[in-house]
Amino acid sequence: MLKKYEVIIAGASFAGLAVASRIKGKVLLIDRKEIGTGVTSACGTTEDLMKEIKCEKSILQTFDKFSIHLKDKEIEIPISEKYCTIDYLKFCKLLNKQNNAEFLIANVKKTDGKKVFTDKGVFSSDVIVDCTGWSAVLASSLKKGYVKKNMRSFGIETEIPYKKDNKLRFFVNPEIIENGAAWLFPCGERARFGVGSYDGNTKILPNLKKFVESYGLKVGKIHGGYLCYCLKNPIVENIFVVGCAAGQTLPLTGEGIKRSIKFGLLCGDIIQEILDKKITIKEGQEEYKKEALKNKGEYELLLDEQKKLPKMPNWELGLMTRLLNIKPINKYILKRYEKI
Repeated sequence: MLKKYEVIIAGASFAGLAVASRIKGKVLLIDRKEIGTGVTSACGTTEDLMKEIKCEKSILQTFDKFSIHLKDKEIEIPISEKYCTIDYLKFCKLLNKQNNAEFLIANVKKTDGKKVFTDKGVFSSDVIVDCTGWSAVLASSLKKGYVKKNMRSFGIETEIPYKKDNKLRFFVNPEIIENGAAWLFPCGERARFGVGSYDGNTKILPNLKKFVESYGLKVGKIHGGYLCYCLKNPIVENIFVVGCAAGQTLPLTGEGIKRSIKFGLLCGDIIQEILDKKITIKEGQEEYKKEALKNKGEYELLLDEQKKLPKMPNWELGLMTRLLNIKPINKYILKRYEKI
């Protein structure tokens, strides 16, 4: 007999757990791995967000400034809201405690809009949410070409012991990686060293090794993967699409956690209204789509800057970065960025 749920959520990372945390109905949450394993993210986001969703115990370190390292200089940039690095496993456990969903470890294969097909069986629901990351497994099974493979970044990272540091550090230097960026995110007595390619180049392990070795260190265990920065319609037929699956990761900065959680919470609240019969599914989908695409202009502006970045001479990069240090400009740009 086909088992029916009020809601089925595919994917149990930032987006999927956020959606599930807002729903009181009969929910099936599916992921191919145990919750909190298989980290691919650098796990940096805002302190306020962690407090809002009651996951502040997962915070490892907080920051009120970051640095941009160019080829010949370091420029420190103040930030208006504190950022933090988090423990992914602890975060997932804390957020997962906030739902009553039934959890299933299974590989999601496809959907027909009413049923979700997995290697552990077929499950039915009128409300289905795709939070499967860049591959958007369910949305792709309904809409051919939904995933734009030419609009993916690829990044890898290693977390290793490191001296105490009080800044999030970003590196825009072709000697480290061309058409991409590197980062150093401190997290207590360790740090996350990573490199990312804007054009989706997967052969960047030598870049990471060179970057880490420049600090006199050795690469440890590596994790990472693709990021989809192609903002797409977050409704495909009758399913909701959230997080990287909907291309909600920001271009240029690669920031995805905040948006995945933000739109996950929004999607969950809308779904609860649908279950409570306050709105119809169609009304809920329209509301979610409107909010998810509201800041498309700012998103496209970041995408334009990402395309320009590899062609910029070092002096121009330095000028742009120094402008971020001018208080009124810094305040204006960060205010726009934080709204996205």
